[in-house]
Amino acid sequence: MIKAVGAALAVAGLAACSTGISSGGNTPTASLTVQSSYRATYEAATAQAERCLRGEGAYKVHGTVDDAARTALVRVEAPFTGDDVARVTITGQGERQSQVDIVMWGRGIWNENAVRAMRAAVIYEVPSCTTYMPTEVPKPKK
Repeated sequence: MIKAVGAALAVAGLAACSTGISSGGNTPTASLTVQSSYRATYEAATAQAERCLRGEGAYKVHGTVDDAARTALVRVEAPFTGDDVARVTITGQGERQSQVDIVMWGRGIWNENAVRAMRAAVIYEVPSCTTYMPTEVPKPKK
């Protein structure tokens, strides 16, 4: 009985919390062009999401591919709310080039580090929850 009450409170608490990507929140993003087909990029993004963005397994990875439009989408969905906590949109630009847009929730494991790791995963087609590749350091504003 105590476990049931605790679970109900946890669900109610999560329902009251804002989860997922929102237009006004702290959502780290990246946009890049990769030298891979949209299908290969989709496979790399899906492998990365499955390996690194599911948390303790409660979050689900969903993907769609539209061959006619040469586009693909990878989403990581939060339990209970169904909100996206990570989203990778891929648009084919020829046989061996794709435009990739990455958006993360900005909390927990879906942060700027996850954006950098996803960026490296779609560039090199190797999933890893951490990237060791150097990134550009923003120049200080004067």
